[in-house]
Amino acid sequence: MTLPAPSPATAPPAPAARPAALPHGLWRWRSRSRPWPRLWSQRSQLLERQHSRIEALLEQLIDGEARTSLCQQLVRALGLHLRLEERWLAEAGCLCPGHRLSHRQAAELAARLPADSAERLSWLLDLQQWFHLHRYGADAIAYARAASAPTPFMSASR
Repeated sequence: MTLPAPSPATAPPAPAARPAALPHGLWRWRSRSRPWPRLWSQRSQLLERQHSRIEALLEQLIDGEARTSLCQQLVRALGLHLRLEERWLAEAGCLCPGHRLSHRQAAELAARLPADSAERLSWLLDLQQWFHLHRYGADAIAYARAASAPTPFMSASR
């Protein structure tokens, strides 16, 4: 007895191919559709885009109604950004203990999301001040060190 050939509707999906325009090893896959950048120049661009989105969300919350759901979105975005930045700066050898401590302080501040909307504005202003000083201070220094590394940074991490 022979089994019938599988129909196209039940055939397994074809594996995703790497983008043709990118040289092998330039990207590392982070999901089915989005690759993780492996070079520092590309990583820093991604981190800067995250910085800009977080700053825009902070401004939106300060200028408008600071709804709890948007504040929680801010806290999640900031936490994910800080973890990714720490990981990549550590891999580049440019994460000092003080930078990591500063991230912990920001995470602790972000975790204290006030329930009262009157207190929330003060909380948002404190986060905005920390973020601005950090982005143009510690982050700028660490990013410059990573960019000036003698060889292009290629990580094998996921």
